[in-house]
Amino acid sequence: MVAQESGPSFASILTILSIVVFTCGFLRIEMEFNKQKDKINELEKVVESMKTSNSDNIAQVNTILRNRRSDSSTNNQTEKRNSLVERFTTGKLFSELRQKICQSSIDRCSPGPPGPPGPPGARGERGEQGQTGKEGDKGIMGPPGASEKQGILGPTVSKGETGLKGEKGDTGTAGIKGAKGEPGESIAAPTVAVSPAKMTVNESKTASFQCSVSGNPKPVSTWSKLEGKSEKILSATTDGKLILPHAAGSHSGVYKCSALNILGQAQALVRLVVNAHPRISLNPGPRHAIQGSTVTLPICHVTGYPTPVVTWRKSFGLLPQGRVRYNNSALQIFQVRKEDSEFYICSAENILGKVEKKTLLVVVSLPRFTSKPSSKIVSILNCTVRLNCSAIGDPHPIVSWRKQGGQLPVGRSHQINGELVITNLQQSDAGSYICTAASAGVFDVEAVTTLEIQKGGVST
Repeated sequence: MVAQESGPSFASILTILSIVVFTCGFLRIEMEFNKQKDKINELEKVVESMKTSNSDNIAQVNTILRNRRSDSSTNNQTEKRNSLVERFTTGKLFSELRQKICQSSIDRCSPGPPGPPGPPGARGERGEQGQTGKEGDKGIMGPPGASEKQGILGPTVSKGETGLKGEKGDTGTAGIKGAKGEPGESIAAPTVAVSPAKMTVNESKTASFQCSVSGNPKPVSTWSKLEGKSEKILSATTDGKLILPHAAGSHSGVYKCSALNILGQAQALVRLVVNAHPRISLNPGPRHAIQGSTVTLPICHVTGYPTPVVTWRKSFGLLPQGRVRYNNSALQIFQVRKEDSEFYICSAENILGKVEKKTLLVVVSLPRFTSKPSSKIVSILNCTVRLNCSAIGDPHPIVSWRKQGGQLPVGRSHQINGELVITNLQQSDAGSYICTAASAGVFDVEAVTTLEIQKGGVST
């Protein structure tokens, strides 16, 4: 079998091409390097020939180079001021040096450095406006300025006349008819229902009645109390309830609930009964009666509900047998005796309790004189007269004297055990003197004596 021959590989071709390109590049660099070396040699020869004639120029060049190195440390203002002069001097020296070099080898000279700047050109167009800076901080407010005087008020201008009213505009076109509404509720006259129709509560408890009303439009309900031919309006809750806290006997009566709307009025009645504790009003006395007479004790006024039962009794012992008559409020005793003097008690009782009060009866006998002066006494001027008066009775009567139409002599009269003594009689002492005997300050008897005063003679 004969082996088949194969062509060169791609890697071998790429390697050969790389070597060729590298070799060409190296030769190119070598040629450029030689050219630069020739230029440097020519430049050195020219410089050597210029050492004698242009030594001053070379010194200036070196000085300029040194100054440019040192100028980097100066401030910006000095650099701007000297830059134009330095550029002009340096350019002049390099121009001369270039001319010398180019004279020896014209074909090898390259363009020299730019010349000095020319005169300033015409002013260019104005650039775009820069961005507005930030607003600075607000300064301190200065002192207020001096106030000026108020100006004179101008004349008052009269009000102008009212203008004429404009003509009425044309009627606008009718709008679209709305949809038919739902049928409304039917109206109805008010009705009233109360509960309970009658209520009985004990005193100090709470009584309440409910009044329910209906109708359309919704009726307005009110509560009132019937007091004879008049009515007293009462306050009720929003739901029609009448509440009477701490009920008293005065709350008993008939109440009415009324309902009113545009179609009329309706009403219903309820009755409230308040059971009240019995109460008594009785004069405590004493009540005085003459022995053998008929006496009625003070009236015993009783209130309460249910109506209390009233009874009378004696504080000690029994009521006089056969000589007593009484009803619910009054007790009467016939032919009273001394032993009837006592406290009499009035009692009132109902389902809520019992109360009692008492009054005092005092039986007296009329006082009776045991001694009294004659109806007429005559006495002498400047003498002393004695008028004796005494009485008995039960209780023991008190005897006192007074002068009819005047007063007893001041400083010359005194009373001792019913006797009136007048000293140093004067003509003004003449007159009628009255002796009074009173029992219990209620019943009394009197005796009258006339006193006459004479200037001389015997008194009787």
